[in-house]
Amino acid sequence: MSPRADDSSTHESALGSDAVSGGARRRPNAARVAAVLVGLAAASLIAVLATRDSDDGSIRAASPLIGELVPHLRGELIWPPAAAEGDRPLPGVQIGADGVARFDIDATPRRWVLVNFFASWCVPCVREHPALAEWIERHQHDGALVAVPFGDRTADALTFYERLGGDWPVVDDPDARWAVAFGVLRPPESFLVTPDGIVAARWQGQITADDPDSVIAALVAQWNADADPTGSTR
Repeated sequence: MSPRADDSSTHESALGSDAVSGGARRRPNAARVAAVLVGLAAASLIAVLATRDSDDGSIRAASPLIGELVPHLRGELIWPPAAAEGDRPLPGVQIGADGVARFDIDATPRRWVLVNFFASWCVPCVREHPALAEWIERHQHDGALVAVPFGDRTADALTFYERLGGDWPVVDDPDARWAVAFGVLRPPESFLVTPDGIVAARWQGQITADDPDSVIAALVAQWNADADPTGSTR
């Protein structure tokens, strides 16, 4: 199916500066990850300025969060219903003394985290939904996915997931704290966070499961090359 203008995805991936303190994800080697990000920033910038997506004509977009530690945010879950019962532990989800399930982005160490902003009224969000399910299926053991309503009523966001399904956390954001912290303009938008808590990529528009995976593959290849600059295969 040929893409339409409203489901174009603009993307920036870079590997940028060191950052501030935070929670459990703020481990010492976050500085090393940020240094690797700096190493790829120049090449990524050239791609940002010179490359257009041949399918939808979109321009890759910048974000001040690229290369920085992810904002330390947490929020109450509105989905899935069984999360508060603890039937199936979800990465990043904690049950409080009040029995309320909350997602804490700093409670997902050693996992890639995909943060997805959506809305029930957003047509590209509906089309994107199967790709999110595919991505988290691929990354059951090394990934986490959290969805955040943007410009939407909580009840409508809940109905969206009741209709389409999904076994990942959906966090309520009634005060738009997550949206402001991530600088979201309109849904869908997605952000990829490394296992060390560094924001590695941002997409504006509908993504596929391969979009974050291509960034993951590039980062892993760069880290391996950085660990063994001789390129030996021993």
